[in-house]
Amino acid sequence: MPVSDHVLHHCALFRHVSAEVVSEAARSMDIVQLKKREVLLPSGRAFRGLGVVLQGRLQAIDYTMDGREVALTSVDSGEAFGQANLVAPRPVDLTWVAVVPSSLALMPSQAAMELLKHAEMSRQLATDLAQQVCEFLSWQKILSVHPISARVCAWLTWAAAGSALVVIPRHAELAWRLGTSRESITRTFQKL
Repeated sequence: MPVSDHVLHHCALFRHVSAEVVSEAARSMDIVQLKKREVLLPSGRAFRGLGVVLQGRLQAIDYTMDGREVALTSVDSGEAFGQANLVAPRPVDLTWVAVVPSSLALMPSQAAMELLKHAEMSRQLATDLAQQVCEFLSWQKILSVHPISARVCAWLTWAAAGSALVVIPRHAELAWRLGTSRESITRTFQKL
């Protein structure tokens, strides 16, 4: 199913590029529906293109050495994913899983690389990747705070910066991001 140009304008990656570039991107994308906990495996292998979450939410997961599933990052509705693996010399195989039923717009890597020949798209991609790096560094700083209750407070301070409203995710999700248990998150919020 083809993607509408209008839908892509809601994605931050395409918001500030010309209508011609958005149209080119839309023509190169297909819509894929995933059920809750369904894995994105186009052609039976790791996703290597450029994707946009149109509706729903994705998580990139992997497994620890002891076999525990861990979430590495989340992508919400209106956000793009796969950008880093497009340009990285050594891409990381990520397993993308739908957290809730999700609609995705997917572009193969070859088409995405063609799209990056447009200077405005490359600039937007660089801006997006730079923001991701800043967020990962912020998370690293938060994860270095001890004890757990102080780490939750550090996250609250970071999440509230420049905003009148703090959206608190599910306690289980915040727990995996902060490297603790759901119970510890709940206890800390009860104390606060």
